[in-house]
Amino acid sequence: MKVIIVGAGIAGLAAAIALTKWISEAPSITLVELRSQPSTTGGAIGLTPNALRALHRLGVLQVIEKYGYGSSVDCIELFDSHTGGQLGRINFTTMTGEGLGDPPLKGHRIMRSDLLKALLEVVENLPNVDIQYGRKITAIHEDDQHVLLTFADGVPMQADLLIGSDGIHSKVRTLLIQPDRQPEYTGLAAASGFTELSSDQIHWKQTGLTQSQRGSFMSSLYTPDTDKHYVAAIMETEDVRSRDGWLAKGAEQDQIKQNVLGRYQSKAMPYLATLIEKSHDWNLYPVFKLGPRGTWSTKRAVLLGDAAHAMPPQGESAAIALEDAIVFGRIMSVSSSSTINGLHGRFMAYERIRRPRADEAYRQATFGWDTNKDCSWFQHKMRGWLTVVFLWWTAASRVKRYSEDLATADLDLI
Repeated sequence: MKVIIVGAGIAGLAAAIALTKWISEAPSITLVELRSQPSTTGGAIGLTPNALRALHRLGVLQVIEKYGYGSSVDCIELFDSHTGGQLGRINFTTMTGEGLGDPPLKGHRIMRSDLLKALLEVVENLPNVDIQYGRKITAIHEDDQHVLLTFADGVPMQADLLIGSDGIHSKVRTLLIQPDRQPEYTGLAAASGFTELSSDQIHWKQTGLTQSQRGSFMSSLYTPDTDKHYVAAIMETEDVRSRDGWLAKGAEQDQIKQNVLGRYQSKAMPYLATLIEKSHDWNLYPVFKLGPRGTWSTKRAVLLGDAAHAMPPQGESAAIALEDAIVFGRIMSVSSSSTINGLHGRFMAYERIRRPRADEAYRQATFGWDTNKDCSWFQHKMRGWLTVVFLWWTAASRVKRYSEDLATADLDLI
């Protein structure tokens, strides 16, 4: 089988590994990427225990551990900027401090570029996978037997199966699968940077999320060095849809920093201002989403990750993309039966398993995202109360989800 995977990000690289791992006769895979080289953009991302377990099954966690990428996270602590009081915690450990699931794993904060390096190291050692950079797709044509991609350089490429893992602005989705399903700007942006401050000067142990009337501010360790923090602020912004995330330069750096500083002045938590004042290397990312549901596949093409179900950041995007890849790899390895036959049957099985998870994540992301919009003092207090209730109500389901292992779970494919 010849496979083309569009997008050499987290979902695409994971899909190449998963297909190679689970299909007995490894397919010939070509990964095509628009960028001219591996991406180095993005800040530090959170990996939940189930995300780490997926990476473990793909042989990538071992690379992360070999190089010492990132920093372990026991929990995310949530605070109210007005009082400085803790609203609750998102725990990645048991009551005794052990990791969740089998193998027992905690959370992890890692630079996105380092995660991609680890994924790439595994992929580059797969003899059946070829990565081609700087390939701009101009057209996609599909029939009952093949799918044909046309590129700006005039050199076409044909395959039996096309996987679109090229993110929210997916060419596979907009040129073939569902052209009218376009990204929607949320009206919010994520500003992120880096700073240094001794951890004994702040309230939280590893990662803290502070809610204010004008958005949310996060600070997290991202290396073994306990003085170095990754910081991010979610806030309402003017229309910046023409720019898909950029590193601010010159006056923009100070403008972003002052904007963030003005939103998170807190007498109860004075170190927030210190963290922001010491910050540098700010990026600004307008946040887009896709409307829920949507079409995920055609005759010979399927979408994975954000290309299928991009949603506002909710702390589990990497886990969802990795698990998409693992589930799809396992489904592609199953022998044909009365319920799973051909690519169409496999696409339907994939959607049956993954849509409920994507829909639930979308609902939770939308709830959390709306709490970042500017609000009155009373609305802020109500949001704080709802956060307490939400964390309590969803605690058991989070532990169950973080303990999952979709590489070994019964997918009910027979």
